Amino acid sequence: MPETISEIEEQIACIEELQKECYAAIRKLMESEDIARGVVFPAQIHELHQQKNMLETHRQYRRARISRLKLQNGGSPDL
Repeated sequence: MPETISEIEEQIACIEELQKECYAAIRKLMESEDIARGVVFPAQIHELHQQKNMLETHRQYRRARISRLKLQNGGSPDL
Protein backbone atom coordinates (compact mmCIF):
# COMPACT_ATOMS: atom_id res chain seq x y z
CA MET A 1 0.00 0.00 0.00
CA PRO A 2 1.37 3.42 -0.91
CA GLU A 3 2.41 5.65 1.95
CA THR A 4 1.93 9.13 0.49
CA ILE A 5 -1.23 10.99 -0.37
CA SER A 6 -0.07 11.65 -3.93
CA GLU A 7 0.56 7.93 -4.52
CA ILE A 8 -2.89 7.09 -3.20
CA GLU A 9 -4.45 9.80 -5.39
CA GLU A 10 -2.72 8.24 -8.41
CA GLN A 11 -4.28 4.90 -7.50
CA ILE A 12 -7.68 6.55 -7.14
CA ALA A 13 -7.31 8.05 -10.62
CA CYS A 14 -6.54 4.58 -12.04
CA ILE A 15 -9.52 3.09 -10.21
CA GLU A 16 -11.81 5.82 -11.55
CA GLU A 17 -10.58 5.11 -15.08
CA LEU A 18 -11.36 1.42 -14.64
CA GLN A 19 -14.82 2.35 -13.34
CA LYS A 20 -15.44 4.39 -16.48
CA GLU A 21 -14.38 1.42 -18.61
CA CYS A 22 -16.80 -0.84 -16.73
CA TYR A 23 -19.61 1.65 -17.17
CA ALA A 24 -18.89 1.93 -20.89
CA ALA A 25 -18.82 -1.85 -21.28
CA ILE A 26 -22.13 -2.16 -19.43
CA ARG A 27 -23.72 0.47 -21.65
CA LYS A 28 -22.39 -1.23 -24.79
CA LEU A 29 -23.75 -4.62 -23.75
CA MET A 30 -27.13 -3.17 -22.76
CA GLU A 31 -27.42 -1.27 -26.05
CA SER A 32 -26.53 -4.37 -28.07
CA GLU A 33 -29.15 -6.54 -26.38
CA ASP A 34 -32.12 -7.56 -28.49
CA ILE A 35 -34.64 -9.15 -26.19
CA ALA A 36 -37.02 -10.05 -29.02
CA ARG A 37 -34.31 -12.15 -30.68
CA GLY A 38 -33.02 -13.55 -27.40
CA VAL A 39 -29.71 -11.70 -27.54
CA VAL A 40 -29.09 -10.81 -23.91
CA PHE A 41 -26.01 -10.60 -21.72
CA PRO A 42 -27.21 -10.85 -18.10
CA ALA A 43 -24.16 -12.70 -16.75
CA GLN A 44 -21.68 -10.34 -18.37
CA ILE A 45 -23.59 -7.25 -17.25
CA HIS A 46 -23.88 -8.60 -13.71
CA GLU A 47 -20.14 -9.36 -13.60
CA LEU A 48 -19.32 -5.84 -14.78
CA HIS A 49 -21.64 -4.34 -12.14
CA GLN A 50 -19.89 -6.43 -9.49
CA GLN A 51 -16.51 -5.27 -10.73
CA LYS A 52 -17.64 -1.64 -10.75
CA ASN A 53 -18.92 -2.00 -7.16
CA MET A 54 -15.65 -3.60 -6.08
CA LEU A 55 -13.70 -0.73 -7.61
CA GLU A 56 -15.91 1.76 -5.76
CA THR A 57 -15.10 -0.01 -2.50
CA HIS A 58 -11.38 0.24 -3.24
CA ARG A 59 -11.75 3.92 -4.12
CA GLN A 60 -13.59 4.66 -0.87
CA TYR A 61 -10.97 2.77 1.12
CA ARG A 62 -8.23 4.92 -0.40
CA ARG A 63 -10.19 8.12 0.28
CA ALA A 64 -10.46 7.08 3.93
CA ARG A 65 -6.72 6.34 3.97
CA ILE A 66 -6.00 9.84 2.68
CA SER A 67 -8.17 11.29 5.43
CA ARG A 68 -6.32 9.24 8.05
CA LEU A 69 -2.94 10.32 6.72
CA LYS A 70 -3.98 13.97 6.75
CA LEU A 71 -5.24 13.64 10.27
CA GLN A 72 -2.07 11.89 11.45
CA ASN A 73 0.22 14.40 9.74
CA GLY A 74 -1.62 17.54 10.70
CA GLY A 75 -2.96 18.16 7.22
CA SER A 76 0.35 18.11 5.30
CA PRO A 77 -0.56 17.40 1.67
CA ASP A 78 2.16 14.86 0.79
CA LEU A 79 3.36 12.91 3.79
